[in-house]
Amino acid sequence: MKNSLLTIILICVSFYSQAQFSLSAEVNARSEFRNGFKKPISNGQDPAFFTEQRTRLNAGYKTDEYEVLISLQDIRIWGADGIVDKVYSGSFGISEAWARYYMSKKVSVKFGRQIISYDNQRMFGGLEWAMQGLRHDAALFMYEDSSNLKIHVGVAFNQNPVTGAEPVRLTGTYYPPFTSNGAYHATGNYKHMQYAYLQKKYDAGSLSVYLVNDGRQYGLEDSVANRQTYGLMGMKKIGQTKLNGEFFYQGGKFALNDLGAYMFSLSATFKTPATPLIIGYDHLSGQDPNSSKVTEFTPLFGTNHAFYGYMDYFYVGNGHSGAGLQDIYLKTKFKLGKASLSGHLHHFLGASTIYEADGVTEANASLGTEIDIVYVRKLGKSGVFKIGYSQMFNTNTMDLIKNTPDSKSLNNWAWVQLIFKPTFI
Repeated sequence: MKNSLLTIILICVSFYSQAQFSLSAEVNARSEFRNGFKKPISNGQDPAFFTEQRTRLNAGYKTDEYEVLISLQDIRIWGADGIVDKVYSGSFGISEAWARYYMSKKVSVKFGRQIISYDNQRMFGGLEWAMQGLRHDAALFMYEDSSNLKIHVGVAFNQNPVTGAEPVRLTGTYYPPFTSNGAYHATGNYKHMQYAYLQKKYDAGSLSVYLVNDGRQYGLEDSVANRQTYGLMGMKKIGQTKLNGEFFYQGGKFALNDLGAYMFSLSATFKTPATPLIIGYDHLSGQDPNSSKVTEFTPLFGTNHAFYGYMDYFYVGNGHSGAGLQDIYLKTKFKLGKASLSGHLHHFLGASTIYEADGVTEANASLGTEIDIVYVRKLGKSGVFKIGYSQMFNTNTMDLIKNTPDSKSLNNWAWVQLIFKPTFI
């Protein structure tokens, strides 16, 4: 009996040493007061207030040979459902569902619905600020040599399914459906996507290379335009200063038009006795009125909310008349015991010529200045409390590119958020 019990214990110890099961959750609620969020609010328009919640249940399993993650999520606005409703309006579904097989310690393949995120998330990110997040249905081939060299190749193909008898289960080749905002909208999906990513880390720096092709279906059947994005990201530490540089170029096709656009970013982080200071400049090309090409740069699949002001006036599901963007910014962050206080200052300008309503007179390039303040405090081991306030001092030119001629002079946004991510197993 003792020998049998010892055998069972040894088997269990051996099993758990080779495989690990995890079960975790997330309850994330954010209340927002929007008074000029994403664009200047018009006179006579009332501010908005609402609470949005994300709930997730994550189950993971990992061995030396493979790894699996399944994440279920529900997203809803408080009050969208009655207190005794039988039909729910919330969005419930799969956040992530992927498997990763390790052919060796360095080589693996990962497939399924997943987050693709690299570097600072400017081009590929999870967009976790948005409750729904940003996910890809893709297959990745991955080579990772410790933490110094990473090479990923990814492929994806999207289709529009309908119910029907075999073998016909597709509407054709068209994607996205007619009811969407279009293939080139921020929420529009690609028809197919292929990319290669390389990152090399050094003792005092790093270098990343991006090669991305995404095909957008702008019409029916074979109307797929392929856009190529090539990019470099580099970081170098010099003493107590960290320098960052990025450059991206877009070519190929934008619907029926040739594409030639670019963006670059330069920043420096300085350590001080009190707090780090980040000074930077982002430039995203706008539409040249004298060019036959599309010259407006479009960020790909990144977390734009983190870069161009927290009020999301730029590149977050809303256009700004092809003006492009210049962003001069100063960022800092203070530690306050178990909490932190961060402050961002942005001054925005257009990156191409903007005309007044008459279409002839050039408008001032200045779009406005934004101030963002965020306070973050940890709550125990699994909770976080956040509160933020943002103020936009917009100019008449901002009203032009946002088509808000009768806007209020005061545009602000305030929010408070509670996040708990407990690990059950």
